[in-house]
Amino acid sequence: MDAITIRQTLLECGEVRVVLANDAAERPVVGVRVGGDVAGNPSLFVQIDRVTMLELERGTIDLSTVLADRCAGITVGA
Repeated sequence: MDAITIRQTLLECGEVRVVLANDAAERPVVGVRVGGDVAGNPSLFVQIDRVTMLELERGTIDLSTVLADRCAGITVGA
């Protein structure tokens, strides 16, 4: 698996954590963790486009819309 670099935490609330990150090829991905990872690291990363990344940073789009309609179809489990 390629390295993923976390750039920014968007949400951290209890067992839920959402982050913006980049993969080794500098493509933007959103990372999601719900539940048990002791280290608190996301367990699922989904590739997104740059516009979606910017909208997530600004808070103009919600995570459920991104996962349902905007992901680029490449999912990486950690």
